[in-house]
Amino acid sequence: MTPRTTLYSATEPKLYITWKRMEKIVQLLALRIVDREYKRVIGISRGGLIPGVMLSQMLDIPFTALQWQTRDGSDKDVPALLNLEENADELIFVDDICDSGLTIQQIKEYMPDSQWAVLYDKIGTMELDFVGETLYNNTQWLVFPWEKK
Repeated sequence: MTPRTTLYSATEPKLYITWKRMEKIVQLLALRIVDREYKRVIGISRGGLIPGVMLSQMLDIPFTALQWQTRDGSDKDVPALLNLEENADELIFVDDICDSGLTIQQIKEYMPDSQWAVLYDKIGTMELDFVGETLYNNTQWLVFPWEKK
């Protein structure tokens, strides 16, 4: 599966996500995930760190950060990914957005059975296990509450 490139127009308004909205989406994801027996939440740096920690606390399971950049460079911590103690089906990877699918595609090359939760899915072409909200064909840039405005 080839990820689709998402283009953002500088002339289109940004979509600002409030803390309240983001917390509701994370709570929704936690309710969907709670019956699964995951042993660890893996938050993808940077966007998946805050929602990953929140899910970890809500589900009362350990959290691990994973450095994996595709937008702001190509820093990928493959050794940390491969050194995770749990099996892929015992992990839930968390990211803020799936807008090209590249991060998920790259990690699935190493862990094909990895499970994924994202706050927002903008493309609808990736196999995601848990999605907070879909924004298909929305070209607005999402600004999360922890980002500069």
